[in-house]
Amino acid sequence: MLTLVAILLVIMLLSRVMEESLKIPSTLTIIALAFSFSYLFSDLFVLTHEEFDDILYLMLPMILLPDVLNISVKELKEHAKEIFFLAVVSVVVSISVATLVTPYIMPEIEWSLGMLIALFSMLMATDAITVASIMSKFKLPERLKIYAESESLFNDVTALIIFYFIALPLLTNNEVTVLSVNVTLFKVIFLSLFIGITTALVGYFFIKILKETLEQFIVIYLVVISSFLFAEHFHISGILAILTSVITFKILVEKDNNSKLNQTIEPTTNINSLFQLMKRVPAITKKGFREYQKEATFIGIFANAIVFIIIANVIHVQDLVLYYKEILIIFLITTIIRYSSIYSMVKIFKLPTRWTHALTLAGSKGALVIIMSHSLPQSFEYREMFIAIVIGIVLLSTFVYTLFLILHIYKHQQSYKTDILVFDAEEHSDDEYVKSLVNVINKDPMTDAYNKPFIEDILVHELSRAQRYKSELSIISFKLLKTEIAEDSLHKIGEIVVDKTRTNDYFGKTANAEFIILASNTSISGAVILAEKLLSAFTTMEDLEINFGLTQVSDTDTLESIYEKLEDALDRSTIGKGEKIEIEI
Repeated sequence: MLTLVAILLVIMLLSRVMEESLKIPSTLTIIALAFSFSYLFSDLFVLTHEEFDDILYLMLPMILLPDVLNISVKELKEHAKEIFFLAVVSVVVSISVATLVTPYIMPEIEWSLGMLIALFSMLMATDAITVASIMSKFKLPERLKIYAESESLFNDVTALIIFYFIALPLLTNNEVTVLSVNVTLFKVIFLSLFIGITTALVGYFFIKILKETLEQFIVIYLVVISSFLFAEHFHISGILAILTSVITFKILVEKDNNSKLNQTIEPTTNINSLFQLMKRVPAITKKGFREYQKEATFIGIFANAIVFIIIANVIHVQDLVLYYKEILIIFLITTIIRYSSIYSMVKIFKLPTRWTHALTLAGSKGALVIIMSHSLPQSFEYREMFIAIVIGIVLLSTFVYTLFLILHIYKHQQSYKTDILVFDAEEHSDDEYVKSLVNVINKDPMTDAYNKPFIEDILVHELSRAQRYKSELSIISFKLLKTEIAEDSLHKIGEIVVDKTRTNDYFGKTANAEFIILASNTSISGAVILAEKLLSAFTTMEDLEINFGLTQVSDTDTLESIYEKLEDALDRSTIGKGEKIEIEI
């Protein structure tokens, strides 16, 4: 067992090294390495189908939690129509079209309606893990990434409902009527939502009582796991329950943080007053919630690696070779149908045509598809072929889609940069976040720099954006070595910064004589050039001594770690060294 754990950690480590150095998504490397190790250490990688399914069910809540935590409720509302089209309309229409055309393309198989719906409902479910992993590696418009990531989460629910409550009954010769389908849909959706909301409320109550970080983190995971287990126990949608519970929990916490109820009241034995007291007790601070998102992401990365390692373990090359024609034909059918449905959405919502290619190639399949295939009845005549088709398409979509997506993005990178400017500017112009802050902006009257509370809110917002979308964010800090500066000099400092920085950079004051500049979409080399320009301009001012510290945001940075890195850089940036600009990575 210890050897197995060591091998798993080596695979994870190597995949991360490949991702950081060669920009190859870790999903591809994990599957390739796991497949290789399964041959080298075949005795260690032995799993039955039941053990495989158990591990996947165990990992699913851990994998989905960070993805759902990073979903913005505001973004879901803004793009609800497009997400509904991709996650519901497109899935239903695609399954219907595939069901109609496949018997004509593959007449040698005796297709039944249940077989067709079962096969294509499985293959319409895209994998949230793979999609998030791949899309986060590229600089793409936020709206495009929102579409891809939201579709990968929500279309699973549609595919699962169709598979378990329509396809499997048809496959086992049970009667399926319009009435029974409607009743089933109502039951699944209603109970899943009820379970998700209820577990979220219970978890939120315990978060109000428990204030230790570890205890709160355990509660969050219990909310996710409990909603999943309860839903699965009642044979409804565990994934929908997870989505509902986490989104509900996020709404409660955000509402709590944004409310003005966090005021003290006098202790009393009155029941109503006790409830009012509970309402005024804050659940999780914004800082705490960000930390939980970060920790959940680390756990999700580990669980993600485990899933793809065990997927590699169930690959049987002989089955893939035996059914290679069926795999290739079904892969082409699903790809063409997916492209057509996304093309329709792009035209309906007047989006750039190139987004059709990106969203189509973001349709990788994963663990959930394999779980569904293992749910096929043992007596089903084509069970072995279906499982081979599913695994073959998981591999093809993961490798082929990803490689073509990389080529497509590199080919159109300039066009996507333009899309980022056009669509992201459009998104942010009406950003409620900025609107709410503008009302309370206070600037330093001497330098025209934003005050500390405002610049820290902006820093947190930009930090979250950079980590989610893998965009570059560099931060420049400079410190006035003389704290007593004439007003004219302070005004001049502000004018120089405004003149040298861009409109999408932020200039703020963090202490009496310390300032920072947030340079979005800027590499560390670009930040050095900006710092040198500022230093050159400042040297024209008499009796002004300034030191600069620079850093670039990483995936694991927090507000505190950024301040620490900037402080270390400033400490090293001394006149005695003959250097005034220091970089802390």
